[in-house]
Amino acid sequence: MTALEKIKMIADSLGLPNEPDVLTHYEELPKQWIAYNYAYQGGDEFADDAPQEDTASVQVHLYSKISIGTTKLQKKIQKALFEAGFTYPEITVNREDSYRHIIFECEIDEEREE
Repeated sequence: MTALEKIKMIADSLGLPNEPDVLTHYEELPKQWIAYNYAYQGGDEFADDAPQEDTASVQVHLYSKISIGTTKLQKKIQKALFEAGFTYPEITVNREDSYRHIIFECEIDEEREE
């Protein structure tokens, strides 16, 4: 299972609308949603001139109306990512117009596809 598939499962389990990169399937934006993307993909643990592991750095973006508290949801997402095998996520919080934009950054070793 790829990193993005794991993130989708987490967002689905939290009941949040979600898509990779940008939310596009809604005429009107929901009160909260998640977008996610690869920040970096590369090889690691080289042997015989080839990577033995694929490493991925990901960003998970939680968007939430300013009027909605997000502290508990932030902790749930952080915990769920860590339990799914990602490094413990670092969080950055930004404010964009009427939405709070919370970015979770973490890494994971992905399964090698031959």
